[in-house]
Amino acid sequence: MSKPFKALALASAMLTLALPAAAQPAQSPGAFVDVPGGKLWTETCGSGAQTMVLLHDGMLHSVTWDDVWPGLCKSFHVVRYDRRGYGRSPEAKAPYSPVDDLQAVMRAAGAGHAVIVGASSGGGIAVDFTLAHPDEVDRLVLIGPEVSGLPHSKYFYDRMRELAGPMSLLNPRGAIKSSWQFAPGDDANVDRFLKLLMANLQDVTHKDPAAPAPPAAPRLGEIKAPTLVLVGEADVADNQSQAGVVEYAIQGSTRVVVRKAGHMIYMERPAEFTDVVTRFALGVVSPGAEEALRRVIGELHDGKPDYSRMSPALASAIRSQLDAIKGSPLPRSVTFKAVGTDGYDVFIVVSEKGSAEMRILLGEGGRIDDLRYRPLP
Repeated sequence: MSKPFKALALASAMLTLALPAAAQPAQSPGAFVDVPGGKLWTETCGSGAQTMVLLHDGMLHSVTWDDVWPGLCKSFHVVRYDRRGYGRSPEAKAPYSPVDDLQAVMRAAGAGHAVIVGASSGGGIAVDFTLAHPDEVDRLVLIGPEVSGLPHSKYFYDRMRELAGPMSLLNPRGAIKSSWQFAPGDDANVDRFLKLLMANLQDVTHKDPAAPAPPAAPRLGEIKAPTLVLVGEADVADNQSQAGVVEYAIQGSTRVVVRKAGHMIYMERPAEFTDVVTRFALGVVSPGAEEALRRVIGELHDGKPDYSRMSPALASAIRSQLDAIKGSPLPRSVTFKAVGTDGYDVFIVVSEKGSAEMRILLGEGGRIDDLRYRPLP
């Protein structure tokens, strides 16, 4: 991440402040992979036909995936690794390519292609890798990505300086709590995050002579892999805007804003994260979702919606707008696009009047709990 956060963690350790060091979470057996001028600690799990590679953020090593690791391992052959200088991987002593490191990890895992999942600065590496090796990326998942070539705001830099100021160094917990790492009120994860930092100071104090890749922002339109962008609603505006730029630039991508989450979605909302990423990576639509969507579109076209098959809230909303809704055009095509948060399925609906994105949420017995509509340009 940024130098101010590195200074924050280092100074808090030197002051030996009140939080005890956390025990290392249980780790499955791992091994080192040789890379030019160094080695990377890697772990694998699962026997699924599809390989998934996880790239951690710039603050913590691969321990950051612990909460979602067991769930993802049920569906995929999952690979995670500590980037150079993080966790068990030694610090780089000379310029190196993070893209080449990722490819070396994939080769060692026997994967010629994979679903690439990258968080924050790991998302930037995932984008760079996709541009360099498009045939090796089946699908792309980006969490609060930091894409090279996209600038940060003055607010971002001012806020980072504040977080590394004297008062923050005396109160690191307060600094993390007031940042965008976690949603307001998530004190348990603030404590866990800071304990992990204190137990793994190399994560935020190592030097990183990574050779920069060409700016990715001007080339985002070249990415053809199906792409899911996740961003927490409490994340900083800079990351929100970068997520929006990625959604706009990568044709057919989906951006999902995760409620009650900041920057570390996989730590805050692990069950939801695992479900969304799994269904996106496998291209799995909820059973009956397309049938229910086609049915309700037909009912709205005829002006005769079946309210008994809707939630009370949705039925009330449609009753109040039925005069404006009835006569809606019938679709020429309904195509599953991706999964959203909280169980929504996202479809692209094309009719004679244009295209729209429709999100449908099914409840018990196939009841439609919610339906959302957004026209596309």
